[in-house]
Amino acid sequence: MTAIVFDVDGTLLRSDCPYRGIVADAIETVRGDAPEAWLDAYEEAFFESFFAFEPDPVERAFGQIDDCADPEPYAAALLEAEIEALSPPDGVHDDLERLAAETDVDLGVLTNGVRDWQLGKLRAADLAEYFDAVVASYEVGAHKPATEPYRALEERLPADRYVMVGDSDDDVDGAAQAGWTPYRYDGGGFGDLPAAVEVDR
Repeated sequence: MTAIVFDVDGTLLRSDCPYRGIVADAIETVRGDAPEAWLDAYEEAFFESFFAFEPDPVERAFGQIDDCADPEPYAAALLEAEIEALSPPDGVHDDLERLAAETDVDLGVLTNGVRDWQLGKLRAADLAEYFDAVVASYEVGAHKPATEPYRALEERLPADRYVMVGDSDDDVDGAAQAGWTPYRYDGGGFGDLPAAVEVDR
């Protein structure tokens, strides 16, 4: 059995808009404008919270902005802005349907982020149903390329072999360190995956 495991942001879901622009759209939705000072403050506070695994890093980051009285609507607006901006590549539903039907293949997701947030994006794109296991880095207290998220996925989705499909160095390097087969995703669909990773059919 081979487990083919996908990253979320940049792989299963992509956007042509820079992430700072998505944050700006969310802030503007709530307060009517998106000051540069807010964007700078959010970015700094978010990554500090995210890499420290503090709870609710998005809401916490907005709460660190000096004149943000209520961070909750900004966090909700950002999730909606991400959902609006992100979309799966063309043909991905058909590709995942075919992969899920392979007798010797199980599908999983391994993503850096908060589980509920990442699952919300997958569900909004009608992708969650294809996967037998989902692991988010916040669940295990380590982000890719650390090996802990990979081991957590192995526990939830036993297989003889694991393939990591992702667009970043963290995906590829982490997979190699974990003893998985890395597959760097560079756009398009996933229809060629069985042949590319030599899955027996």
